[in-house]
Amino acid sequence: MTDETAVVDEIEEELEVPEQTGDEVVNADQQPEPEEPEEITVSIGEESPPPEEETRAPEWVRDLRKQHRELQKRNRELEQKLQASQPQDQAVQVGKKPTLEEYDYDTSKFEMALENWYDRKRKADDQQARLKQAEEQQQKEWQNRLNQYSEAKTKLKVKDYDDAESIAQESLNVVQQGVILQGAENPALLIYALGKNPKKARELGAITDPVKFAFAVAKMETQLKVQAKKAPPAPEKTIKGTGPVSGAVDATLERLRAEAERTGDMSKVVAYKRSKRNTK
Repeated sequence: MTDETAVVDEIEEELEVPEQTGDEVVNADQQPEPEEPEEITVSIGEESPPPEEETRAPEWVRDLRKQHRELQKRNRELEQKLQASQPQDQAVQVGKKPTLEEYDYDTSKFEMALENWYDRKRKADDQQARLKQAEEQQQKEWQNRLNQYSEAKTKLKVKDYDDAESIAQESLNVVQQGVILQGAENPALLIYALGKNPKKARELGAITDPVKFAFAVAKMETQLKVQAKKAPPAPEKTIKGTGPVSGAVDATLERLRAEAERTGDMSKVVAYKRSKRNTK
């Protein structure tokens, strides 16, 4: 190879591959990876929830809890049907519709008895209508509360809500769960916190007085702490350059390059680099 050819090759190499000053170069065109959605941790007061591996139940336990919840739901439905079938207290007794024969064909007594019967029947019908309306309103409000609870559960950024919910339900009876659902500002968050803190759930479940229980729930809800838990960022993707890498900047080479850019003459740059190689 002639000296002229070597010079041309070195000039092409110098123009195509710029010298780098680091081990890796970040690809500027590469789009950043989207961040993973944040998760949360919930604690009560100053206590921290136990690690997830300690509260996540085995598969067979979760299946058993699911069956238990379904059985409890069926029992509640049966209890509601039984209560609905029972007569209401202090219901208006209408009685049998009077007949003229019962009053020995005394029209005045019969008409008075018939008028009283119609009055009792009207009051009984009004009472039944009010009770039915109140029951429908209660069922509507309860269903709305259940829907809000289910929606709040899905919005919590946690992966183990079902497990935590099962743990909390094991410590609370049906009445206590109803008090939380009806009275708590965010029952879904409170139930999750109790499930992640079984000790607190047992302490709360031991309160049998409904009024004291409601006050304890209200106090505990003010102690809830929610902290965001960010997923670790994805490793930054980089590409490696193919040119020679230098740990330090060669001031002379940089000066010659700057001069070559102005004049278009790369001969000094090539000569300097050749002299550097010959001294090694």
